[in-house]
Amino acid sequence: MAIKDILLVLEAEAPVTAREYALSFASKMGAHLSVAAVPAQILMPISATGDYPYELIATIAEDARVAAQQTYKEISAAAPAGVQTELVNLEGIPGLAQSEIGSLARHFDLAITTQAGPESGDRTMINATLFDTGRPVIVVPYIQKGPAKLGHVLVAWDGSSVAARALNDALPLLQAAGRVEIVTVTPLGTPNEELPGFNITRHLARHGINAELRMLPKTEDVASTLLSYAADAGADLLVMGGYNHSRLREFVFGGTTIDILKSMTLPVFMVH
Repeated sequence: MAIKDILLVLEAEAPVTAREYALSFASKMGAHLSVAAVPAQILMPISATGDYPYELIATIAEDARVAAQQTYKEISAAAPAGVQTELVNLEGIPGLAQSEIGSLARHFDLAITTQAGPESGDRTMINATLFDTGRPVIVVPYIQKGPAKLGHVLVAWDGSSVAARALNDALPLLQAAGRVEIVTVTPLGTPNEELPGFNITRHLARHGINAELRMLPKTEDVASTLLSYAADAGADLLVMGGYNHSRLREFVFGGTTIDILKSMTLPVFMVH
């Protein structure tokens, strides 16, 4: 499947580099880029009489609409030749953007969003785009510099169903990549006969992808090992399944997905 229809989920505090990444990625794919500018989500107070401040909500919605129009004008003006863009309007009502994004992104091949900034840590939009859509998402790191690159792509592989889905959805990117590595980080205590990765390289070869298999040392901190290797190898993109466990378990006990989203230093193509 070719990637021809992309949604950029752009939150108010997202850096300009996220826009540049999305435009360059759309250019590489020969894809159309739609932009959904997410209004700032403000918790609205209820008055002592139980009334909701509808006039204030209307003002916020109008301000959000104007801000979205301005953001889109800047993105459209910066679009490379051949990349068509479009603004997708969201209701500027606090609290509704998450559900809107969840249903909207189902109508695209993939979505692009930005890692939560160091001061917010709010992954609401990432979770909505990842869990509520059935589509892949590329999360661009907050510190991203430069355009989208596919020179060296890593695929995190543990043999799970979400890893298999991520690899399948990323096939157009892997076919366009200059180099592909299947990277396995085995948790401590995994028997050698259960080490994954060998059969999947054969599968990729049948798709014309000559992938290398890289077995990293067993560790308790899978996320740090993956990110350290990605930095050392100069990788341009990490492909992985997101939230192999339930969101509740990962939230309570921590997990590789959350750790990656906290500390990522390269774009991550993620599927749940």
